[in-house]
Amino acid sequence: MAIDDPRDAALDDDMEADALARMTLSEAEHRARNLISLVLALAQQSFNGLKGHPEVVAFLDRVRSLDAVARIGCEVKGDFCSLPRIAERVTTRLDNPMAPRIARTGGEVSVVARWAHLLTIVLHELTANSVRHGALSAVGGRVDLRWVASAGDNSGGAELHLHWRETGGPAVTSPGPAGFGMRLLRDLTGHNSRCQASLRLPPTGLVYALTLKLYANEVRY
Repeated sequence: MAIDDPRDAALDDDMEADALARMTLSEAEHRARNLISLVLALAQQSFNGLKGHPEVVAFLDRVRSLDAVARIGCEVKGDFCSLPRIAERVTTRLDNPMAPRIARTGGEVSVVARWAHLLTIVLHELTANSVRHGALSAVGGRVDLRWVASAGDNSGGAELHLHWRETGGPAVTSPGPAGFGMRLLRDLTGHNSRCQASLRLPPTGLVYALTLKLYANEVRY
């Protein structure tokens, strides 16, 4: 009579546990990805009578940018999201796909969901502002978007530098009161000691620089 090897039973248990873990993670990710879509649907229904209101339009557009990035797997804690893909998803939503005017330059670097969300909103606000008031509101306007990650201290972390420069747009005059988008950029980065941002308005066009100090477990190359 054959005797079952207990090691086979243990191996079967491990395989079953791994399969269950993968299924659970997949389900969690699926539900998380649906959450932003649900928020968007609820917002559209709630604001149905205010579809033309500028602030409602801007709010829904911000959620759509988050939704576009969430669909490439950037919303679950522990996920790493490619910065080139974030930049591509956000800027092409508002740029002309047939004649793009935003040049994106930078190496492959990925950040955890927390920073992916912040970068999504920053890039959305910069692009939307440029379309409405800046370089992309003019026929000859252009945007140069660059990023680079450099080694930080000995902890294994990194500093992520993002740079946005507009040229060829309307002449920049004395700035008026900051709009909601610019205030959002300031508030997003101004209350975190690991964010440093600067925004300048030289006559040639808006220039924005952002530096994030990332821990070793928050960045991949």
